[in-house]
Amino acid sequence: MNTSRIRWSRPISLALLTLTLFGVAATQGADDPRPGEKTSPVKQLVEVRFTDNSTLKLILIDEKVEFVTPYGKLTIPMAEIQQLDLATRVPEDVVKKIEKAIADLSSAEFKTRETATAELLAQGVKAYPLLVEASKSSDTEVRRRVEGLVEKLKQSVPPEMLKIRKHDVVTTEGSKITGQLAGAVLKANTTQFGEVQVKLADVLSIKAGTAKPKVAAVNAQADPGTLTNFGNMVGQSFYFTVTGANNGSVWGSEVYTSDSTLASVAVHAGVLKMGETGVVKVTIVIPPPTFAGTTQNGITTSNYGPYPAAYIVSKPDAD
Repeated sequence: MNTSRIRWSRPISLALLTLTLFGVAATQGADDPRPGEKTSPVKQLVEVRFTDNSTLKLILIDEKVEFVTPYGKLTIPMAEIQQLDLATRVPEDVVKKIEKAIADLSSAEFKTRETATAELLAQGVKAYPLLVEASKSSDTEVRRRVEGLVEKLKQSVPPEMLKIRKHDVVTTEGSKITGQLAGAVLKANTTQFGEVQVKLADVLSIKAGTAKPKVAAVNAQADPGTLTNFGNMVGQSFYFTVTGANNGSVWGSEVYTSDSTLASVAVHAGVLKMGETGVVKVTIVIPPPTFAGTTQNGITTSNYGPYPAAYIVSKPDAD
């Protein structure tokens, strides 16, 4: 791995790596049960968004979830949940690795400090909450290295991926409840892998397939083609009406050079499908040291070295 920067495009997404496979095929389209037979669990089609910004459609097996609130524990039918927004979760074993690496940043051995920096870089967003705390260290060397890591994350990761989320939020048709999901996994079926377990520590959100999409109320501009004329507006966001296409040139993944064609970037990033017209949110960001090309969603992007301006693209924020 190139430890000089974060790379968020991978040959195999976190959506696949974090599933524990059981090898039990999903049963779909079964006949109605005969009298006396047990019925199958309720199957809820959902879209899961993972902490590496990848998504995967699953069929949830769990009929209900236990949700702990300040006012007691609730049992919520899964079929009534429109969306689950998950709190930031870092597994205990990963926390220990990150804490050790942060402690090693103050080592008298240069090689140990370099190895620790590479480990923290590899942990990515999972290390971010602890790095924020470590940035207050009184040790000058620790603070210098941590601040450098935090800055690399801010340059390379969409801002919403770095939000430290303190609570789980359940949204139903008539309510929004804040609390904590009981348990660490949800059971699900996939067409490709059969029955799996989804680790909540690797999930940003779970959206029901029947939930109405939230659309931000924005004044969208026409597709500018590229963001070349916006490159000096770092930190600012813009909304454009774009039709997904495979044309023009694109450099990078997750973070793109400002002269990359927006219509193709929107498809590559998974914000729009080919031929789909919709509003996209573009945020101008500090460019990373280099840009890595990948192939995803039918779009192939190219590698590029240093470039003076960059942007990320996402779906419009919900109201």
